[in-house]
Amino acid sequence: MQKITISLIGMLLLLVTFLNAADIMCPSGNEPQPVQNYDISKMKMYTGTHNRNNYPVPDYEFVVDPNAIMTSYYDYMPGSFTGYPIDYQTENGTGTYLGFFGRASTTANIRQYYAYYNDFGSLSSWGTITTYDYCQGYGGIVIHPATGNCLSIWHEDFGAEPKLPFTYDDFAFLNIPGFWSTLIEFTNNPPDQYCRPYLYIGDSPFGDDYLRIYLVSNNAADDPFGHPCEDVRLLYTDIENSITADFSMLMNTANWDEVTIFTDWRPKSCRPFQSFAVDPNTPGHVAFIGYVVWSEGDLGDMPVDEGAFVWESFDYGEHWYTTDLHSDGPTDYFYTVANLLQLTNNSGAVLSEINVDAIGYHSTATFDTEGNIHWPYMQSYGFSEDGSDYYFNHILPQAEFVWDGTDFEYRNVPAFPWMDTGGSCYDVPWGIEGSDTLYVYSVGFNKYPGNANIFHENAQKQAINLDNSWMLQLWVDGTYIQLAEDGYPIPWAVGPILYLSASIDNGQNWSEPIELTSIFNPKFDFFGQITVYPYISHYIKDLGDNWGEVTIFYIDDNSFGSFIQGHGDNTGGQITECVIMIDFNLVSVDEEPVIHVIQMNNYPNPFNNSTKMSLSCKQGFNQNTEVQIYNARGQLVRTLSLTLETSQKGFTNWDGKDASGQNVANGIYFYKLQGAVDSPAGKMLLTR
Repeated sequence: MQKITISLIGMLLLLVTFLNAADIMCPSGNEPQPVQNYDISKMKMYTGTHNRNNYPVPDYEFVVDPNAIMTSYYDYMPGSFTGYPIDYQTENGTGTYLGFFGRASTTANIRQYYAYYNDFGSLSSWGTITTYDYCQGYGGIVIHPATGNCLSIWHEDFGAEPKLPFTYDDFAFLNIPGFWSTLIEFTNNPPDQYCRPYLYIGDSPFGDDYLRIYLVSNNAADDPFGHPCEDVRLLYTDIENSITADFSMLMNTANWDEVTIFTDWRPKSCRPFQSFAVDPNTPGHVAFIGYVVWSEGDLGDMPVDEGAFVWESFDYGEHWYTTDLHSDGPTDYFYTVANLLQLTNNSGAVLSEINVDAIGYHSTATFDTEGNIHWPYMQSYGFSEDGSDYYFNHILPQAEFVWDGTDFEYRNVPAFPWMDTGGSCYDVPWGIEGSDTLYVYSVGFNKYPGNANIFHENAQKQAINLDNSWMLQLWVDGTYIQLAEDGYPIPWAVGPILYLSASIDNGQNWSEPIELTSIFNPKFDFFGQITVYPYISHYIKDLGDNWGEVTIFYIDDNSFGSFIQGHGDNTGGQITECVIMIDFNLVSVDEEPVIHVIQMNNYPNPFNNSTKMSLSCKQGFNQNTEVQIYNARGQLVRTLSLTLETSQKGFTNWDGKDASGQNVANGIYFYKLQGAVDSPAGKMLLTR
């Protein structure tokens, strides 16, 4: 697939004139802005594992290799924002439902789709849910366990008075998917515009024979200051969990009760970026968790502090009391760490400390087996100046915060090998060796902005197993591609990588991440794929012997960039599904990290006959170290032995020939250490 080059994210502008309102991610006001005021050429790649209390990289297999469902010309978050668009049948049926939206051609309407995979991972049914052709999208699904029926909802007619069509697939009728019922519509009371609906399922106050269905939607109508402060409407109803359940109860809007939440936040322009979760351990316990922005600043008597928040209900979502609303305030950042890097602000002054905060808010939320609620986010390191917030755009690791019923805990995923020596006792994604700074890259940064204020679509998702305390985090990382565009020599950076990290103790400790869609993946050839906007099933299937299984889908973009978000070609991408089996037989490690500072150069460059590649590593090389040569497409051309001059220095020569002794074509080539994915790469030009 063709790679395109896009400009630095700080210069991207969102072009929305060709989009209808359903395509637009609304700005939240004073979003933090990226800043890069350090010398990227002095950054060193860190090739060791994080190691401090982390589990090793888990073993895994593709049960079903990545396979495309359809080509879509809507290259942005196909499974909505904060929900779980993948669900398993449990009591009736053994298949998996996916809910997504796409555009079948460059001129077609966006439509809501479903796909059904049987127990063998084969796609047995898929297509649009409705027979009418209308602009749809941003839907959610959930499965009624006893019948195996999939419930689905989405929004339509967003620009005027959005409707929320609701329907179900009557799988129980013939044990065959695709029998979608006549839909109903949840409408709005103008000027409210509730959209982006999600479905959840949990215990019912009517006892074990019933389930409560929750429908959460966000209000996009502007507040008095012109911001979409997104108070939430929660609809709920109860249905029997039996094969003979009366679905006509669900299909009558009069049987749904309504609660509006955050409404008194709107006059203060206090905007929540929230996710919803149902506690499987405590009947009646549900919660919103996320991040709060004051779009107009402090207007006095604010309803909640900025930053992390959780709002709990203990009566099945029927009442939301302010005594159960908690925030991490009073600062608009989480905590501070010492500025070991001596980074400066926009005025050139060295910062006394660095603020740690969240950026990008499209995350799922889940309760673990102990009743703690988790919310993953992309962690930023930055500062405030002249009333604006800034962050350093190469230091954005994966993290989560956890509400344990009393307080918030902040965790990096996985933990870094270094602790902040400035007294905060929190992780920092860097280590200092002499006068050099070592950064940890491959843990979180996503290039895709969502609006003119550079709102990052980090698309971080979770999965749990309710019996084994297993957890997974899935995220997309665009660090390599950003660094490559900024001039760091990373030849294989053709697009973001999907990462998976595992835990066996409810997220107290996390594994080193699986580089799931790296082009170096030994399980599947991802060289031609640009993997973005991932989703994962909420629940991890227990396969026995410590193996769990999850289903994932994502967009395999045809060109790097989101045309829908105003940058990139309108070439579409493939909605791609895969099934992954992961070994949760993890063993905790507590070792000092091995830090490899690898330096390399070659001379002459450009060259026409041969060039000498010199490499050095402070920790030393193995006796059988090899150097790999790649062409500009990322294909391996030749492997060369490294001749050691000392244990820490070596060289090899390349004569411009491939492994069969044939002269290669003129052009750009790269070299790196064999098997070292995090090794830096040298770049050279052959001109005969």
